Order: sequence, then structure tokens, then C-alpha cells
Amino acid sequence: LIGLVGSEMCIRDSPNATTVGNFYKSEADIVTSLNGVYASLTQSYYYTNNHYFTDVRSHDTAVTDSGANSGIPYQFYNYTLTEENSYVYNRYTQLFKTISRANTLLAHLDDVSYSNGDARNTYEAEIRFLRALTYFHLVTEWGDVPLILTELKTKDEVQANNYRRPKSEVYKAVFADLDYVLGSPLADMQPASECGRASKAAAWTLYGKAKLQYACDEDFASEKSASLTSAIEKLTAAWNLRSFGELSDIPYNAIWDLSTQKSCAENIFQINYIQNNADLGSTWNYLFGPSKTGITSNKVGLMQNMTTKSVYDAFAKEDVRKNYLRETTVAGVTYYHTMKYADLECGANGYGGNNWIVMRYADVALMLAEAYYWQGTEPTAKSFLNMVRKRAGLGDWSGTDLRQGIYDERRNEFIQEGLRWQDLLRMYSKQEMIEHFNAINPNFGLKDLLLPIPYNERILNTEGLYQNPGYGVK
Repeated sequence: LIGLVGSEMCIRDSPNATTVGNFYKSEADIVTSLNGVYASLTQSYYYTNNHYFTDVRSHDTAVTDSGANSGIPYQFYNYTLTEENSYVYNRYTQLFKTISRANTLLAHLDDVSYSNGDARNTYEAEIRFLRALTYFHLVTEWGDVPLILTELKTKDEVQANNYRRPKSEVYKAVFADLDYVLGSPLADMQPASECGRASKAAAWTLYGKAKLQYACDEDFASEKSASLTSAIEKLTAAWNLRSFGELSDIPYNAIWDLSTQKSCAENIFQINYIQNNADLGSTWNYLFGPSKTGITSNKVGLMQNMTTKSVYDAFAKEDVRKNYLRETTVAGVTYYHTMKYADLECGANGYGGNNWIVMRYADVALMLAEAYYWQGTEPTAKSFLNMVRKRAGLGDWSGTDLRQGIYDERRNEFIQEGLRWQDLLRMYSKQEMIEHFNAINPNFGLKDLLLPIPYNERILNTEGLYQNPGYGVK
């Protein structure tokens, strides 16, 4: 955090430089900066490389080369993360860079005049949605984190705020931002041409997810009942904004087909990319592809985020989602790459047109199933679960363990979409989580429930940026 502000201070030393203080002269400048906040979500270690922190860490997918990049990616799979892991550091700093951009823009919204009365508050709603989304990632991955809600202009201000705050306060800030969004003039849904922008449907969805995550955190057990009620209220509001009838009205392939993805009525919020653009194209078509061309990309695949055989075998034969997993072999081991991000029109450099789908209505339906399950309303939970199963070509759920059934369905529906780790934190208590993953790999322990505070950050304030339990402290 200090490094980010330090670089800005160097720029301000130039008398001819454009600074934060003199940049904002018109509404167009506000829009440019807002686009910069959105752009933060496209940069490395926000959603790009997100799979290491989610799907790989949950053992639904695997690292196929344990020695790649000095073994740093393998630490997520083998539960040997350290506070020196550069991927953890890069993610932590990228998320806080997004927070910093949001706070700076919020501080300057009143520097200019606007074309209409709703414009200013609509921009603020978009910024606060992005800040809430980013803090939701931070609090679920690190727990207590610095909570910075204002523009920090000097190194001294950064130092004074660079300490961890209780996660209850972080959640409170997330909820406050989303309350603002929902009281704003922001659109309920965005048209296909604006599919990469926030909406009230996205805010209701994020609010419901955050409340559900909070309800399932045993540290907030005394608030579980009220939090579940709130989660259901928020998720129902999101569900009621959909523009279709049944989930099965939306073909599963419409979510992923490049010709329909941006306009697909199921997709609530997506990160927008432009095909064949070196700066604005996506990369999952080859990052998650097999080590050959012409399958998911015209660029050789890097074999990241490969689904394991045990997960593949858990899909029913008739499940339409199973068709999106294709077999590939690495060093004699069978894995399955995903076709969700295939783009064979991307050119030889692999700059794809695939969007990253952050929120969609199947997620809303299955979160409602979760919330009703935890509330003890099993018939309603099953009805939302069966909506998703119907679209997948499956019959109604008929198992004996509804909790397992719901979270298995989430794994099958969202495989390789970066949701699994948060799902598992809701599914299991801390002790159940440790027992489950320790049976998979004895390296797993209490420390692996959270990421380590990066060493390069912690040394800036060793007392205020205390390390999470279990990680070695130098």
C-alpha cells in the first residue's frame, strides 16, 4: 500500500504532470477514471490467475506441473503456502489497488458538474459496488484486512491506516456500500452493450452472497438466523429481477457461446473482453486449454486449472455440463480441460473474446437453496436445487444428504468458474474443513483456511499487519 502511494507522490513532484488534484475537470474525466476502476478487474491476479486461489486450492482442479514457476503455483494445491508466495502478494496488492482507485474517484466526484441529476449518484453506485466486490474477496480470503474507505494522499496517511481491522467491520463496510447502491438510480439490469457494468441485480446478488457467507461463518454464529433471513431477502430480490421464466429457458451453452454470452439473460455481471485485442482480450481460452492448438484456442494451451478425474467421474452420464469437460493427458495422468472458454476465432496470439462471468442466475438459485437449507426449509431448498438440475438434463434430487447434494450441484454447475473455495467455507465448519482436506493431504491444517499476509506487506507494520495463524513469521 505504501509503495502505491509512493509512486503517485513521485509523479506529483513533476510540475508538468497531470495529478489527481488537477485531473478532474469534466464528467468525461469521471467516466475515464471509472473505466479505470473496472479495468482493475481485468488485470492479473484479480480474476486472471484467480483459479489458484479457488478451484486449485479446493482440489477440484490440479496443477499439472508441480515445478512450474519455481513451484509457486503448486503451493496452493499441496497446501504449502508461505508468506513469501509471490502470487499471494500480487493478488493482495491488486485487490488493494482496486480499492485505492475506487476511493480516489469517490473523493473527486464533486469536483465536476454532470449532464443530468442522476449521473453523479449512478457513478458513485458503480464505484461502491466494485469496492464492495473487492472487499468481499479480501475478507473471505484473508479474514481481517486493512479497511480503507477514503482517499489516502500521503505516505503518512497510508501508514496510519495500514493495519488489519476485524472482519466484522469489513463485512459491515461491504453491506453499507451495497445499501447505497440499492438506494441509487443505478439500472436494475444492464443491456448487452453494457454487460460489463454494475447493476442493482448484481448488487442484490453480491449482498445475498455476502450475507450467506457471513451466516455460515461460525465466528458470527449468534447472528446466523438473522443473516440467513437477510440473505434470502436479498437473493429473492435478485431472482425477481430476472427477465426469463425458468432457468431451463436459458440453454447452458448460451452462457458460453461467444455469439450469445454478452446478451445471455442468465448472466448478471461479467467482465467484458474484446477479441483479438492485445490489451483488452481474455486469456482463459489458452490458459485452461490443452497443450495443443485448435481445441480451445489457436495458441498452445498452458494446461492450467485442469479438472481432476474424480470430479469428472462425479458427473452423471446424462449431465449436459459434463460435455464441457474434455479428456487430456499429462505425463500419463488423465485430466479434463474445460470448453467453457473456447475461442477459435481469437487469432494466433490467443486474445480471446470470452467474458469472465462473475454472477449468474444459477448461482442465485443455488444460493437460495443453501440459505433455505440452513434455515431448515428443505422443500423450498429442493425446489431451487431442482431448477438447476432440470436445466442440466437431470431429474429431481433424490439423495439423503441435502447439504452434500446442494454443494455437489454447485461444484458441477460452476466447475472452473472460480467459486469453489467460498462454497466450501460455507459448506463446512472450520473443524470439518480441516478434517476433509487433511484426509486428502496431511499438509492441510488450520493455517490453510486463510491466506497468509504477504511478507513484503507485513514488514511495513508487523504489529498492525499480524500474521494469520500457522504461517511462519520471520
